[in-house]
Amino acid sequence: MVEEIISLLAHFQEELQVLTNDFQKMKNTIYNIYKENEKLKEENQNLKKLLFTKEEEEEPDQEGGMGYDNLTRLYKEGFHVCHLNFGEGRESDCLFCMGLLDNNLDEVEEEDSGAKS
Repeated sequence: MVEEIISLLAHFQEELQVLTNDFQKMKNTIYNIYKENEKLKEENQNLKKLLFTKEEEEEPDQEGGMGYDNLTRLYKEGFHVCHLNFGEGRESDCLFCMGLLDNNLDEVEEEDSGAKS
């Protein structure tokens, strides 16, 4: 009877250790997600501040192409402008971003040539 109780206690201790390890892994994962979220919030604030600062510096007469200019500037600063990864930092060129910028350039050029005719 005592041996059975000791065996049950040992088994219970093993299960408790597994639960403790799983809990620690979850805590670490949540902490990493929290740190990443804080970093993204800060980056988002910086981008908003930069965007609004640039908009205030722009002349009000320059309506056509201003959105394109902002996207181009963001892309040149190392951020995605495509719908798949918008706002994320990029390590290399992105075909989706480049395609979007090419399409927008064509539209701006068409609007400019239509206005001049």
